[in-house]
Amino acid sequence: MRFLSTRFRNRIGLLKSYVLRRTRVPGGPLSLAIESTAKCNLFCPMCPRETFYFPPKDMEMPVFRKIIDESKDFLEFAVPYGAGEPLLNPEIYDMLAYCRSAGVPTGISTNATVLTEAASRRLIQSGLDYIIFAFDGATRETYELYRKGADFEKVRKNILTFLRVKKEMQSRIFCIVQVVRLKENQHEIPDLLRMWRIDGVDEVRVKKDEVHIEGSAIPGDAVSRPPLRHPCYLLWRGPMYVHYDGTVFPCCYIYPEEPLGNIRKNSMAEIWNSDKMLKLREAHVRGELGPYKVCRNCPAARPILPVTLGSFLVNTHTVRRVIPFFERLAQIRNISVFETLK
Repeated sequence: MRFLSTRFRNRIGLLKSYVLRRTRVPGGPLSLAIESTAKCNLFCPMCPRETFYFPPKDMEMPVFRKIIDESKDFLEFAVPYGAGEPLLNPEIYDMLAYCRSAGVPTGISTNATVLTEAASRRLIQSGLDYIIFAFDGATRETYELYRKGADFEKVRKNILTFLRVKKEMQSRIFCIVQVVRLKENQHEIPDLLRMWRIDGVDEVRVKKDEVHIEGSAIPGDAVSRPPLRHPCYLLWRGPMYVHYDGTVFPCCYIYPEEPLGNIRKNSMAEIWNSDKMLKLREAHVRGELGPYKVCRNCPAARPILPVTLGSFLVNTHTVRRVIPFFERLAQIRNISVFETLK
């Protein structure tokens, strides 16, 4: 009950600060994206790794523990995942278990290339609450075009094995199969939806391409966006992005342009209301984003204001679970909770 009341009060405080346009914000972010590793075993042409260099290094466990220890009273969802493949860090299971011991729900996204049966059992035993399987094609040709270095049948088998283990262990872990809509796979979306409409898969998510790398992106998909109608809610509720070496950024979209500090040297409270974070929030409040090029044309989803405000009131783990549903309404039924580009 202490966690529930503290976290609920934190949500209310963050919401009040956002509504009143206060730049100094109480408590801390509702969620954190924590780069457990910057290593990856695939070469995907639509990935940010095509643009930015990420060294093949893991986050050290003491750094991870410090993040959780300083955030656990307000943190509602931790994502020990960033630019790399989380299962390549042998300590990922300990990281997930540490979050569970602190009462913090967790989620990861994986390419499932090294997701053995043993790894599946360890993930579930560690207390993982939410998992995304990245699977970007309904055929071997298309899948292996976008997931270079992966084997279509092997990865599909790995995911099916995980789903079997989930059933055997009577786990309630929330499973999403996710496809990024790209130039060569958009015609396979109906087949992908049918392929993964199976027991154990809670959602099949068709995600909009946010990176728009030439050659992979759908032509004309990356359109110039109008100015923000409201300050970016991510700066008031998170997730902030923590690089493997402890460097903290306002969000994953602004990486690597504006670091706020480093968790090795600064506390989470200091970073949450650092001078750089206050300055960035103030720029959003005033609508003066000239110095922040990334913010001016950020690819992040823009919920309509009532949905944005509601996201402060609902448990962040629940918010994560319903995102694919609302995206599907927008894509299939043309019922959107997001701002239009007009």
